[in-house]
Amino acid sequence: MKTRKIAVLGPESTGKTWLCGKLADHYFTSYCEEYARIYFQNKKYDYSISDIDKIALCQFGIEKKQLKENKPLIFCDTDFITLKIWSEVVFEKTTDTIENLIKNNIYDLYLLCDIDVPWKEDPLRKNKHNRQYIFNLFVKELERNDLQYKIVSGLQDNRLRNAIKIIDNYLVNNE
Repeated sequence: MKTRKIAVLGPESTGKTWLCGKLADHYFTSYCEEYARIYFQNKKYDYSISDIDKIALCQFGIEKKQLKENKPLIFCDTDFITLKIWSEVVFEKTTDTIENLIKNNIYDLYLLCDIDVPWKEDPLRKNKHNRQYIFNLFVKELERNDLQYKIVSGLQDNRLRNAIKIIDNYLVNNE
């Protein structure tokens, strides 16, 4: 049985973690948490591009571990495109490590969270005023790589229902 990986991505404060948890519960599976939050949990939020590479490699490790569980479906609370955009926004460049992870780890479906939810303050969030710009970077990168994605919008339960419809439709059409 092939495990289908679904990435939940988007700008900061768009409900990605909440959505991953709810989707994992709905489909009786698990999700890969965002390693960047773990990485900066006990560390000063001062970093270099090499830290983003470390985060990417650890994120990859989390996903590999989840795949070994052979569940039909897993959700990933971030992806390597997110790390590329983060790197480009902060450092105006990315690394070969991240580019290779994008190219060699294609998800079955990408759920791009819309910015139609209110911003919530968080010590790790820095892009309150350029969410539309970052959202557009996600669309551009997904399309540049010809990846299958859908935009998920709506508040809380509506967002969850919209995501479930998208996933159910994907699963029916890709058996």
